[in-house]
Amino acid sequence: MNFFLKIFFLIPVFSFSQENYFNETPINISLDSINKQIIYQTNKSLFFIDSEKLNILNRKKILGSGTLNLHTIVKKNKILFLDKHGGDIFILNSKDSLKKDDKSHIKKFFLGNFHFIKNDTLFKHGGYGYWTQSNFITYYDELTKEWQIYSISETSEIPRSADAHIGISWENYYSFFGGNTLIENGSRIKNRRNKEVWSFNFNNKEWSLLGKYKESNLNLNSEIFSNEGDLYILDETKQLFKIDILNNNITKYKRTPILYDFYKVNPLYYNGYVYYVNNKGLVSKTLLSEITRDIENTDIFYSENHTLQIILIILFISVTSSICLYFLTKYRGRNKLKFIKNKIHYKSKFIELDDLSISIIKIISKRETKLSEILELVSQSHLSKIQNERNRNLIISKINLKLKILTKNKSDFLLVSKSTFDKRYKIVSINNSAYGNFL
Repeated sequence: MNFFLKIFFLIPVFSFSQENYFNETPINISLDSINKQIIYQTNKSLFFIDSEKLNILNRKKILGSGTLNLHTIVKKNKILFLDKHGGDIFILNSKDSLKKDDKSHIKKFFLGNFHFIKNDTLFKHGGYGYWTQSNFITYYDELTKEWQIYSISETSEIPRSADAHIGISWENYYSFFGGNTLIENGSRIKNRRNKEVWSFNFNNKEWSLLGKYKESNLNLNSEIFSNEGDLYILDETKQLFKIDILNNNITKYKRTPILYDFYKVNPLYYNGYVYYVNNKGLVSKTLLSEITRDIENTDIFYSENHTLQIILIILFISVTSSICLYFLTKYRGRNKLKFIKNKIHYKSKFIELDDLSISIIKIISKRETKLSEILELVSQSHLSKIQNERNRNLIISKINLKLKILTKNKSDFLLVSKSTFDKRYKIVSINNSAYGNFL
């Protein structure tokens, strides 16, 4: 009898291992990093799952209305239920029923908004409702328990309005792209995608248009997750991309079999792992390095923003600068020595020199050269050292004589002197005092 009683009392313990979650509809997973838990939201319950072993630690069945239009988010270790369409924020009371926690009365104005937490403040951006579309950021004021418009600089650009877009908060920036947008007359075109990439700087409170992304690069009907400044997108074909807004590049990875097990719920990244809901409705995880191991290709993500006016100005400056530089170079070059094959040109005259002499001049013009190095250049194996030294001196004398004739300068072009670093060595250098203006 005691044996059967023990088995009976052990049954509830075993039931907390992952099972089919009672066939409930998956909605969202969020991270409680303080308690190292994954919070899995379904249409009826919240499951608290250990991030390491993936076993269920607790389950709260939400009483009253379902959570299909709510999205859980963890803020300061507190679970909030955000209305996807409006400004309502709910919390769970002691009886596990939803209780409205805010004082706002914004209904169906934030359809397709993007929300994020930055510096312990809850933000929403964009959204559609009441025949209009938002192009501003709002934040939840903890003191008034209402949503406020986040102010921007008077010198800021005015961003594109959008809903159903993709966003990412990174460092001191928030960036977004894609989604639906409005045309100039205010008509909403559902099948027209926003191609612009915008970024907001929280330091100077200014928006800037970065450019337009290439639609052919990715399908935005997808799940997303982020790791610091990197945004990962898993599209409907199970193709994984990484977008780096800061460095303006997009990486396309080769498909791995595990990606086909991802259910249509946004994954999340934590401590090197990607947590996701699988096709059986269970929370699972995989190493980020496993699904990003093989790169298929990389490309720029967006083409940088240039208006026609800027392009014309740059073109004008470039052409003008090129013309000025051409004439300036031509003017300065009239009195310069030009080395062309086996000749040295000066103004309209030239002298002929052998290739070896030209090579010696070019070497010495770059740096002071040891006399011994010149000897190595002119030496011939069948000649004695004295004969090679004589040939070296003849070449230096020949160079000096021809440069004097060409430039009508009375000074030697090449000077032989003792090294300032070691008096035992002699060096050869250009006579810059007499020929500096010719080079």
